[in-house]
Amino acid sequence: MERSVTTKRITYMALYLALYIVLKWVGNQVPILQMPNGGSIELELIPIFICSYHLGWKHGVPMAILALVIGQVMGFPMYYVSPLQLVFDYLLAIGIIGLASICRNPFLGISLMMGIKYISQVLSGVYFWFPEGTAAGSWAAWVFSLNYNLWYNLVTCIICLIVVPVLMRSLKKVAKFEVR
Repeated sequence: MERSVTTKRITYMALYLALYIVLKWVGNQVPILQMPNGGSIELELIPIFICSYHLGWKHGVPMAILALVIGQVMGFPMYYVSPLQLVFDYLLAIGIIGLASICRNPFLGISLMMGIKYISQVLSGVYFWFPEGTAAGSWAAWVFSLNYNLWYNLVTCIICLIVVPVLMRSLKKVAKFEVR
């Protein structure tokens, strides 16, 4: 019996991974979703949130990291200047999304994890992507990074707060979908 449960979880993770890749590709094809200096409205976070709430954070985090790796292998753009910046902008930012299910309430989990993701990307902006003519960690770098990263993370959060609970309710009706 345990084997079928494991196989089912792997199948679900593969489905969520495929949805991530499709939504990432769609997001890269729509210019209005892209920021001029990196970052975008990330529709691909929807399957990671659903995976976390469906299978639990112990499956959500690895699925998120695997999605990032597969996306890189498939050639989706990733810009980095140092290993620490790679951690803040990508690994921590997406890995934290997989932790959403630690909050039983999806609205709280999505909001909290998107807030932590925003902080991670702001720190990356302050120390690695500061405006020309300013220094890393300067007041100007903080203001620029806070403002630049806010709007697309806020829009992504709002979209996820609307879409994820609706999809989770729909999945509960058609399958044995339990929030972990």
